[in-house]
Amino acid sequence: MPRRITFRIALLYSAVFSCVLIFLNASVLYTLKYYLIYQSMKQVTVQSEVIASKLDISAKDMSSIPKDMVFSGIADENIYVKIFDSKGNIVYQSKNLEEVYIPYAINLGVPVKIDEFDKDLVYLNTKFKKDNSIFYIQVVKDMKNEYAFLKLLFILMFFADGAGILISFVTGYLVTKRALKPVDYMIKEVKEIDAKRLSKRLKVYGKEDELVRLAKTFNDMLDRLEESFARQNRFVSDASHELRTPISIIKGYIDMLDRWGKEDKEILEEGIKAIKKQTLEMENLVEKLLFLARGDDRSIKLEKDTFDLKEMAEEVIAEIKLIYEDKDILLKGESVNIKADKRLIKELLRILVDNAAKYTLKDGRIEIEIGNSDRAYIKVRDNGIGIPEEELPHIFERFYRIDKARSKETGGTGLGLSIAKWIVEEHGGEIHVRSKVGEGSEFTVLFPIDNDSK
Repeated sequence: MPRRITFRIALLYSAVFSCVLIFLNASVLYTLKYYLIYQSMKQVTVQSEVIASKLDISAKDMSSIPKDMVFSGIADENIYVKIFDSKGNIVYQSKNLEEVYIPYAINLGVPVKIDEFDKDLVYLNTKFKKDNSIFYIQVVKDMKNEYAFLKLLFILMFFADGAGILISFVTGYLVTKRALKPVDYMIKEVKEIDAKRLSKRLKVYGKEDELVRLAKTFNDMLDRLEESFARQNRFVSDASHELRTPISIIKGYIDMLDRWGKEDKEILEEGIKAIKKQTLEMENLVEKLLFLARGDDRSIKLEKDTFDLKEMAEEVIAEIKLIYEDKDILLKGESVNIKADKRLIKELLRILVDNAAKYTLKDGRIEIEIGNSDRAYIKVRDNGIGIPEEELPHIFERFYRIDKARSKETGGTGLGLSIAKWIVEEHGGEIHVRSKVGEGSEFTVLFPIDNDSK
């Protein structure tokens, strides 16, 4: 098969056209052939009846019958007549057909088509009684003219089909080439698109046909690629920045220890403590980056099991209270069973409660509510500093920080809520947030209920 789709479509179009044309012509020839055979059978039947009627009204003695008068009505020169007596002797023969012998006493009254003696013949044998004597009339039709016509028609159709197939191929090629001309434009434009020119788009012309929809789909894909590429660049830039800070701090303390820490124990302890802290923060950041990377390439497999949300929340609260002893953390609601990956849901709740604790002032209050309506839900409320309304649409973006709420004093990597959102969506749930500056925030997570364990 040729590589160009234009040729392939033209060939396919020509092949389909050829099959249809050949089928129609074969049907015409086949139908015409049997129509001509039917007409020949009708001719020999009529001719046999005419001869029998003339013989019946002629003289009584067969030998005295005027043959020219009786058989002069045979209009077709390819119709032959023989008359046999009961002993098989030929009483009359309109033409010399000695080379063609057809039994006269079989298939009486039924026209028959035979292909013998290198001829295509139709014959009819009839029984005739005159003066108590039995005679047999045999009328034979040679179909050479009809078959010559069929052969001529076949030759004409053959050349007509060849011309039609050639015309269909050329026409199909030209029409297809014109129809696919926009594809050449698309190829040319797409070759000019690279990472530095993702903003380039295909121009869309004409009606809403398949090629227009293809161009729009490609433009939509470029929109997504450009957005994804921009996110990736921001992600790499932010990750580099986040890693640069602890590395710079560690490097500074190492230089300080190298100069004075060998002899000054206080400086040594301060440097070791700072390096440990920055190492832990960098380790935490790397773990979160790896988690998001595995989430993006779908390599994290959920291990779902049925468990009680409230019991899991009690475990998380016990852990968080060890870190934030000055926060008032309350749990309320009812036991609700869900089928999910317990490890990931536990991480989700840790992120939400840790986030609330960081941005709640000393002796602040954090409430965790577990319940279900049509879906299971987790609500985490705090009376902290809140989030400005214009920042709410962006808080789940990776490395997104709000200056007033996420200063270096609170720590964090800006990835927690991104991870939380990913966990929720992987479980088929939803996460929503309401917040007001100075009054606090409320995060609501909705999950499908495990009906089998309800």
